[in-house]
Amino acid sequence: MVSMPAESLQEQLRQLGVVAPVDPELASRWAGAPRLPGLQGKVGGFLGNRKANANQLLLDVREALDKQFELQDSLVLDKFIYSRPAADEVVDALSERCDFVVTAIAD
Repeated sequence: MVSMPAESLQEQLRQLGVVAPVDPELASRWAGAPRLPGLQGKVGGFLGNRKANANQLLLDVREALDKQFELQDSLVLDKFIYSRPAADEVVDALSERCDFVVTAIAD
């Protein structure tokens, strides 16, 4: 696979009339964390969207990760409105206590 510079990709998308479905205000507010070298003994966060099956999916993922990586602990939270970003206090709780976060969008 050939990787393209971000600017070139953005220009091609503009020429095609494709608009990124990202709220620019929110996109500039948070940045992704650096990749962890591994999950062994880490604290996992699991963020659901309050839709049917999201919680079960997250619990199954948590169980599988705990079995494989012997997680030190985990925190399971839901965001209040499925179609909006998680509230600041939810993001803060996850970022303060967790080494990584898994989220699920399910119906």
